[in-house]
Amino acid sequence: MLIIHDASQQQARYSAYLSELLHSEGLAAQQHVTLTNLDAATAANTDIIVLPRMALSASHVDIICAAVAQGTHLLCLMPAPTLATRLGITLTHRVVPHGRMDVEAALLPHLDAPVALDVLTPAVCWRIPNDCTVLARIDDQPAIMHMAYGHGKVTCICFDVAATVARLRHGDPAMVDCHTAGLDGVYRPSELFVHQLDPAQAHIPQADLYTAILALLITAMAPQPRLWYYPHVTQQSVMLMTSDDDWSQVSEFTQLINALAAHNATCTFYLVPQSRVSTQDVATWQAAGHTFSVHPALDEDIVVGLATDVAQPHVVAPMLADNVARHQRMYGGRVTSIRQHAVRWLGYVEAARILADLGVRMDCNYLAVSPYLGYLCGSGRPLPFVDEQGTLIDCWQQPTLWTEECLIHPEYVFSFKWSLAEAVATTDALVSAAATHYYTPVTINSHPVSFATYSQPLIEANWRAAQRHDMPIQHVDGWCDWTMQRRTITISHDSDGWSLHTPQPVAQVSLLLPMSMTPLHPALRVTRWGQEWWGVELRNLATGQQRIV
Repeated sequence: MLIIHDASQQQARYSAYLSELLHSEGLAAQQHVTLTNLDAATAANTDIIVLPRMALSASHVDIICAAVAQGTHLLCLMPAPTLATRLGITLTHRVVPHGRMDVEAALLPHLDAPVALDVLTPAVCWRIPNDCTVLARIDDQPAIMHMAYGHGKVTCICFDVAATVARLRHGDPAMVDCHTAGLDGVYRPSELFVHQLDPAQAHIPQADLYTAILALLITAMAPQPRLWYYPHVTQQSVMLMTSDDDWSQVSEFTQLINALAAHNATCTFYLVPQSRVSTQDVATWQAAGHTFSVHPALDEDIVVGLATDVAQPHVVAPMLADNVARHQRMYGGRVTSIRQHAVRWLGYVEAARILADLGVRMDCNYLAVSPYLGYLCGSGRPLPFVDEQGTLIDCWQQPTLWTEECLIHPEYVFSFKWSLAEAVATTDALVSAAATHYYTPVTINSHPVSFATYSQPLIEANWRAAQRHDMPIQHVDGWCDWTMQRRTITISHDSDGWSLHTPQPVAQVSLLLPMSMTPLHPALRVTRWGQEWWGVELRNLATGQQRIV
């Protein structure tokens, strides 16, 4: 798979993010070339070209179309006019600035019903050749089309999927510091989604479905091995358990930890300044398998609550730096993941840049808050943050789907104030869909003080729901470590077959192989995204290369 980049073009700025989206789908057999270095031999010597949105010269179109005519395949996002004309597509010079894409059932056959996904970037309107297959539509206009071209195949999408996923995952940059939902005066990431995300769409991981569609389109044209989302080939989801300290009593921590042990579960705890938890408590609970990080807060939070006379943009950066340094002094070890007290945020992705500079690898601040429940970011998956210029940030966004006080607390300003029965039924459905339809992680949060006083029945119901679907319940820090390991794995192909390469030891990774391939390892037949694959587990991988097919 060859991905083309052009850093000189503003419209092509999300090409590196597109590469990350494909890697998150396990498509690790990637090669990259800049547009200026694209030649006929490079284009022809690949199974499929992935072309992000970008302008093309006539000579570049000649190179790409010649390669496709000879048997290379092409996936193109928002094809340039020069390429569209060559493919027989007529641009009508109209766009849908913000629409919804209706996906044909054949593209995602395992879903119970057809799905409509928000398209948050302009989609071009076109007339396509009669012999094309339409796989999705926007306002009755063809959105995804597939066609033969010479000996190759072409799939075109009428909008920039990478840009839309970036908007789905990060929200609207125009909403920074607007405080349209900040009923308690705190600016949170959830406010970036007000007026962008319809609450009725929040139960659908739209961004995850977009990336899954990209992967399905690519593998339909160019079958290849994929890294599975999880270490075990039979695993379809994971529940990531977090707990915000909020000055809970040690006895309340103990109650939560004992309940976790009864469910064979581990948790990442985020500790506040002046926490009641001692270093000895941390050492004891770490020995039981839990991890501890920091829950950054302002000093005045301890005394007067969330209100502050200083504008939030001026306090977040020093708050993060001071809290991370304090936590490391007191408790030692690294700060792998993080969640701020009251999920205080800074700007669009500015807080993520600060966290990356502080060495924090995974952020859990994107928490669904009323009116949203579920996939605030259209995703449960980890991905690096990306800014408006398409620059990747070395801190990974791990969305949090819910916390107990937003569901059943009787007084909290953002609470739905549901009964326990309604909250259990709703979250059960989300857990079930995550495992059986979307294969996406479910990250939840429970405060020790809340668990001990009112939320234990809900949280234990969530754990039981996860266990019904064979979802491990584990701490975020371990998930982060495994995610970083998975990201370094690459796959390559030569005349002898396919090989996996890892620059570091990996305890376990799983792959999906097309049924047409012959695995060199024991394989299990599995169905994912409505398709059958060979599932292969590789354990105790040493640094280097291992032949897989």
